Amino acid sequence: EQADEILKVDEFEDKVDIKAGPVEPPPEPDVQPAKEQKSKVELKKKSVKKGAKVEPRKPELEDSVGFDGRRPLVDPFRVGEKVVFTVSYFNILAGDIEIEVKPFAEVNGRKSYHFEISAVSNSFFSRIYTVNDKATTYLDYENMVPHNLQISIKESKQLAETRTFFDWKKKKASYWKKKVTKDKGEQSKKIDWDLPDYSQNVITALYYLRVFQLNPGKTLAFRVADEGKNIVFKGVVLRREVLKTDIGDFSTLVVKPEVTVDGVFKPVGDILIWLTDDDRKFPVRIESKIKIGTIKAKLKSIDKGRE
Repeated sequence: EQADEILKVDEFEDKVDIKAGPVEPPPEPDVQPAKEQKSKVELKKKSVKKGAKVEPRKPELEDSVGFDGRRPLVDPFRVGEKVVFTVSYFNILAGDIEIEVKPFAEVNGRKSYHFEISAVSNSFFSRIYTVNDKATTYLDYENMVPHNLQISIKESKQLAETRTFFDWKKKKASYWKKKVTKDKGEQSKKIDWDLPDYSQNVITALYYLRVFQLNPGKTLAFRVADEGKNIVFKGVVLRREVLKTDIGDFSTLVVKPEVTVDGVFKPVGDILIWLTDDDRKFPVRIESKIKIGTIKAKLKSIDKGRE
């Protein structure tokens, strides 16, 4: 009952000012296989006047195809977008994961995307282990870099809250964590570290992958900053594949990320993400082999958001 007050991080709250902002989703057609439609990136390139200045892409580490400076020529995100997965663990249905795009917000005076991911165990699995976790983050609309990350963990064996603030003016990141367990009571820690330019966090990374133009054989790379560590995310586009799901078949691109994660959830095999082969690039399946089993997230529903 006291979780919200115990886990509150006042120092973080003082640094982040969030206000509801305008909703300005650009119009887009329904999801279609890429082979059945002309790429809107190509159409937009043709619409740019000859000789018009296109801003160079930064940083050089990242692929520049389909961008004008930091902005993608075609925005894959829509307010109201929601993808729901059923998650199985040891072939047992464990619950649902929801990946959402919330209404735009103004964060410290900057127009920003609002992304949210939640995981909730079902009634059966909750008898074994209860999960009710949520991650919220805001991504700057113009510069495509995160302002913050807030993760709330409510599980059978722990209550925890983490906050990360990205100070792009000072190029510093700050991380706070508060944790409560029956055995050890309350614990807390704070980490400050230098922030490399254009770094993502662990949640915006999944969304950020969708702004790139993907083709089989292509390798992508971008920076990720998390809990005092700076790493480079790398992903290889393996192949095109028609994915059969409970709500229909999708033309997809299969991406294999290369990530570094310590502990029991360290991958011992491939992590695979299936993205729709179109300009929206919805995630429609995720699989990961870890030390204690295999996690599979299968598509349950898609709400494409406001058109």
